[in-house]
Amino acid sequence: MARRPTPMEFGSLPMDPMYAWGIKLEPVDKLIVELNDYIEQLAKETYDSGREFSDAELERLFLKWFDDRVADGTFRRLPDEQGRAGRAVVGPAKWIKAQRTRINRLVAWWKEQGGTDI
Repeated sequence: MARRPTPMEFGSLPMDPMYAWGIKLEPVDKLIVELNDYIEQLAKETYDSGREFSDAELERLFLKWFDDRVADGTFRRLPDEQGRAGRAVVGPAKWIKAQRTRINRLVAWWKEQGGTDI
Protein backbone atom coordinates (compact mmCIF):
# COMPACT_ATOMS: atom_id res chain seq x y z
CA MET A 1 0.00 0.00 0.00
CA ALA A 2 1.23 3.48 -0.83
CA ARG A 3 2.32 5.81 1.95
CA ARG A 4 -0.47 8.14 3.02
CA PRO A 5 0.22 11.71 1.88
CA THR A 6 -0.36 14.70 4.12
CA PRO A 7 -2.21 17.82 2.95
CA MET A 8 1.01 19.80 3.41
CA GLU A 9 2.58 17.76 0.60
CA PHE A 10 -0.11 18.92 -1.82
CA GLY A 11 1.05 22.30 -2.91
CA SER A 12 3.88 24.73 -2.75
CA LEU A 13 1.96 27.76 -1.45
CA PRO A 14 2.39 28.52 2.23
CA MET A 15 -0.26 27.39 4.70
CA ASP A 16 0.30 30.38 6.99
CA PRO A 17 -2.69 32.78 6.76
CA MET A 18 -0.26 35.69 6.85
CA TYR A 19 0.27 35.13 3.11
CA ALA A 20 -3.46 35.41 2.38
CA TRP A 21 -4.92 37.95 4.80
CA GLY A 22 -1.88 39.26 6.66
CA ILE A 23 -3.06 37.41 9.80
CA LYS A 24 -0.08 36.66 12.07
CA LEU A 25 -0.62 33.76 14.48
CA GLU A 26 1.94 32.21 16.80
CA PRO A 27 3.45 29.77 17.38
CA VAL A 28 3.77 29.21 13.62
CA ASP A 29 5.07 25.63 13.89
CA LYS A 30 1.99 24.64 15.89
CA LEU A 31 -0.22 26.57 13.46
CA ILE A 32 1.02 24.50 10.52
CA VAL A 33 0.41 21.20 12.35
CA GLU A 34 -3.05 22.21 13.56
CA LEU A 35 -4.02 23.68 10.18
CA ASN A 36 -2.87 20.50 8.48
CA ASP A 37 -5.24 18.55 10.76
CA TYR A 38 -8.08 20.97 9.97
CA ILE A 39 -7.51 20.60 6.23
CA GLU A 40 -7.71 16.84 6.70
CA GLN A 41 -11.00 17.29 8.57
CA LEU A 42 -12.37 19.39 5.70
CA ALA A 43 -11.18 16.74 3.23
CA LYS A 44 -13.02 14.06 5.20
CA GLU A 45 -16.20 16.15 5.17
CA THR A 46 -15.79 16.56 1.40
CA TYR A 47 -15.18 12.84 0.93
CA ASP A 48 -18.16 11.86 3.09
CA SER A 49 -20.59 14.33 1.54
CA GLY A 50 -19.36 14.10 -2.05
CA ARG A 51 -19.64 17.89 -2.24
CA GLU A 52 -16.86 20.46 -2.46
CA PHE A 53 -16.92 23.63 -0.41
CA SER A 54 -17.26 26.87 -2.38
CA ASP A 55 -14.46 29.42 -2.17
CA ALA A 56 -16.67 31.64 0.00
CA GLU A 57 -17.42 28.71 2.35
CA LEU A 58 -13.74 27.82 2.65
CA GLU A 59 -12.76 31.40 3.36
CA ARG A 60 -15.47 31.70 6.02
CA LEU A 61 -14.49 28.34 7.58
CA PHE A 62 -10.78 29.15 7.70
CA LEU A 63 -11.26 32.67 9.08
CA LYS A 64 -13.63 31.30 11.75
CA TRP A 65 -11.15 28.53 12.59
CA PHE A 66 -8.36 31.09 13.07
CA ASP A 67 -10.58 33.27 15.28
CA ASP A 68 -11.75 30.26 17.31
CA ARG A 69 -8.18 29.05 17.90
CA VAL A 70 -7.18 32.51 19.12
CA ALA A 71 -10.27 32.68 21.37
CA ASP A 72 -9.52 29.27 22.92
CA GLY A 73 -5.88 30.20 23.53
CA THR A 74 -4.32 27.81 21.00
CA PHE A 75 -2.66 30.71 19.16
CA ARG A 76 -1.74 34.33 19.85
CA ARG A 77 -2.70 36.87 17.22
CA LEU A 78 -0.08 39.51 16.58
CA PRO A 79 -0.68 42.73 14.67
CA ASP A 80 -1.59 41.95 11.07
CA GLU A 81 1.20 42.10 8.52
CA GLN A 82 0.80 44.60 5.71
CA GLY A 83 2.46 44.79 2.31
CA ARG A 84 4.99 42.42 0.81
CA ALA A 85 5.25 40.11 3.81
CA GLY A 86 1.50 39.78 4.21
CA ARG A 87 -1.60 39.71 2.06
CA ALA A 88 0.18 40.96 -1.06
CA VAL A 89 2.33 37.83 -1.30
CA VAL A 90 -0.41 35.36 -2.24
CA GLY A 91 -3.78 36.86 -1.42
CA PRO A 92 -6.94 35.10 -0.28
CA ALA A 93 -8.01 33.64 -3.65
CA LYS A 94 -4.71 31.83 -4.33
CA TRP A 95 -4.42 30.71 -0.70
CA ILE A 96 -7.93 29.22 -0.80
CA LYS A 97 -7.13 27.56 -4.14
CA ALA A 98 -4.03 25.96 -2.60
CA GLN A 99 -6.04 24.60 0.34
CA ARG A 100 -8.72 23.31 -2.07
CA THR A 101 -5.97 21.51 -3.99
CA ARG A 102 -4.76 19.90 -0.77
CA ILE A 103 -8.31 18.87 0.14
CA ASN A 104 -9.10 17.46 -3.30
CA ARG A 105 -5.87 15.51 -3.61
CA LEU A 106 -6.40 13.91 -0.22
CA VAL A 107 -9.99 13.02 -1.22
CA ALA A 108 -8.69 11.50 -4.47
CA TRP A 109 -6.11 9.47 -2.56
CA TRP A 110 -8.79 8.13 -0.21
CA LYS A 111 -10.91 7.15 -3.21
CA GLU A 112 -7.96 5.27 -4.70
CA GLN A 113 -7.30 3.51 -1.39
CA GLY A 114 -10.93 2.67 -0.72
CA GLY A 115 -11.70 4.92 2.23
CA THR A 116 -10.48 7.24 4.96
CA ASP A 117 -9.71 4.53 7.53
CA ILE A 118 -6.29 3.82 6.09
